Amino acid sequence: MADEERQPEGGEPVADAPEAESEGGPAESPQAAVEDRTEEYRQGLLRLKADFDNYRRRVAQDQARWGEAAVAAFVVQLLGVVDNLERALTATTDGPGVRQGVELTLRQLHEVLQGAGVTVDECVGKPFDPTRHEAVAHGPADGVAEGMVAEEYRKGYRMRDQVLRAAMVKVATAAAGAEAADGVARQEEEH
Repeated sequence: MADEERQPEGGEPVADAPEAESEGGPAESPQAAVEDRTEEYRQGLLRLKADFDNYRRRVAQDQARWGEAAVAAFVVQLLGVVDNLERALTATTDGPGVRQGVELTLRQLHEVLQGAGVTVDECVGKPFDPTRHEAVAHGPADGVAEGMVAEEYRKGYRMRDQVLRAAMVKVATAAAGAEAADGVARQEEEH
């Protein structure tokens, strides 16, 4: 009975269906299957390459940030030396030789700092900015508008767009006489 055809209970012999057809579509040739698989691998490789390029770029950016942070930390430590040399210049009365040596040392140190991208953050006469200035005093100042930096007690420094050290400053306020005059004028306007 092995050679007999299968017959359903209803009568007619049934031929076996082609095994290669799948889900309503014609059978895919082996060549097309290989091409599909090749394209799938190619797309995967392109995604992997793009991911690796992004990873390499992120690592390079991180390394640059770490290097800059290390330089910034070192520069912050040097700023105290700069401050002391500047104080020595104002206090030195031991003759021109000592003063000249301190000036040369300070000039060289400023050149090294500038080479690293460090600049003095000029602030006197400019509006007070709490992100760049540390207010340690406030009060009336001749010829300086309210809210402006009147005096600088310690210089501020920046490295590119980053504040390394905020400047210690005095912020100008309105003069006591001007405040009283403004208050009287406002009271007169209200009545």
